[in-house]
Amino acid sequence: MLKSKRFKRKAVCLGLTATLIAGFTVTFVVPTAANICRELNMAGISLSLDKFSSNNKDSIINSSVSQPAQTATESSVSASPEATTEATTEPAKDTETKKAPKKNDTPKRVDKGLITDMDVKAISTASDYVHVRRKPNTHSKIVGRLYKGCSADVLKVKDGWVKIRSGNVTGYIKKSYLAIGDNAKKMIGKYGQKYVRVKTTVVTLNVRKKADIKSKILTQIPIEENYDVIKSTDHWYKIEIDGDTKGYVRKEYVTLHVRFKHAKSMAEIKAEHRRKLAAKRAERQRLAALAASRASSSSSSSSSSSSYSSSSRSTSSRSSYSSRSSSSSSSSSSSSSSSSSSSSSSRTVSASGSTGSDIASYAQKFVGGPYVWGGTSLTGGVDCSGFTMKIYEQYGYSLPHSSAAQASAGRSVSLSDVQPGDLIFYKHGSRIGHVAMYIGGGRVVHAQSKSTGITTSSMYYNQPACARRIVG
Repeated sequence: MLKSKRFKRKAVCLGLTATLIAGFTVTFVVPTAANICRELNMAGISLSLDKFSSNNKDSIINSSVSQPAQTATESSVSASPEATTEATTEPAKDTETKKAPKKNDTPKRVDKGLITDMDVKAISTASDYVHVRRKPNTHSKIVGRLYKGCSADVLKVKDGWVKIRSGNVTGYIKKSYLAIGDNAKKMIGKYGQKYVRVKTTVVTLNVRKKADIKSKILTQIPIEENYDVIKSTDHWYKIEIDGDTKGYVRKEYVTLHVRFKHAKSMAEIKAEHRRKLAAKRAERQRLAALAASRASSSSSSSSSSSSYSSSSRSTSSRSSYSSRSSSSSSSSSSSSSSSSSSSSSSRTVSASGSTGSDIASYAQKFVGGPYVWGGTSLTGGVDCSGFTMKIYEQYGYSLPHSSAAQASAGRSVSLSDVQPGDLIFYKHGSRIGHVAMYIGGGRVVHAQSKSTGITTSSMYYNQPACARRIVG
């Protein structure tokens, strides 16, 4: 019978030493806060992330790390990239050497897991769209359209027809227009749009120019927002923040999701048609109002000029002395009239009875419109600066077709004091790369990207750099 032996433990600065029954001593190294990568901004809260590798500078273990408390004010939200501290020393080495993972293990594991777990029952294979009918026959009422690549839940299969539910549409389509089950899962990569969300344990996350921890920081992104994935590498996702900013984020700080387009009901299709017509009608009315305002200003100016000419003719037959006196007086009157005309014209163009809130409300009439790089049509397609340029142009303001150039227009206002109609600018590295219009409630309207078109977002979907007020 073996005699029991006592266990001895002693605490050490960076580890824990235990004496085991067999007489072996094993040292467990616990990384300290100094060894934990600081890829994130931490505003006085405890973080707990679930991945750590002693060879990975960007990874974090399950550990509480406290930082000095910081109030979520304008200065903290719009802080420069240097405000995000990163580890500058090598992580502590484990006493036991670990085998390096295979190069492609990470992306395969993440992406494959996503596809396997997806609850996708069917995907449309129609060349464009297929009608969804109320009953399983071609004479039944059409209740919607299932477009190519849209996903759907399969409710029932019978006699070559499938009862599906997709979005707000429930009805029947021919089975031949669907990929079902495993065949559908094989098509996820083709038709599903992958996107990421920053983990809720993160305050803000750095977006880098390249897939490298030492690469330049382009901007920082918060939780709550979705960012489309463009590419996946071993440890990084390349994401699109807006049409002007694309960069890389570490995989362990985000969660990967996928979304599909869904069927549209006939009511939704008609509503979209009405939206497009309403946008065109709003633009015509606004242009007509602008033309009337300019015509009124021109008429007022012409009336003043005509009055002056009549006065000049009535004094032309007077004596030379009187003529000279009249000429001098008329010259002064002309200067005053011209100044008055210029002032009237300036007021018409800069104010014209419209406020920043009026302009912001008008801009939202085009939500849902397409994004087109270099575009200048509010209904046919615009990019970010083309959108703000055309909106303000229709209120009498002239802005350049460049977000960087627009950042010098109007006057500067604090990000904490923005009002509807103000322009919000976002940086791409060290330069201005995107512009949006503030609409109130902490939100902006902008031509964001090709996948979103003209849409509304949180003002902090990206890190704002500055704001300018054009009105007044």
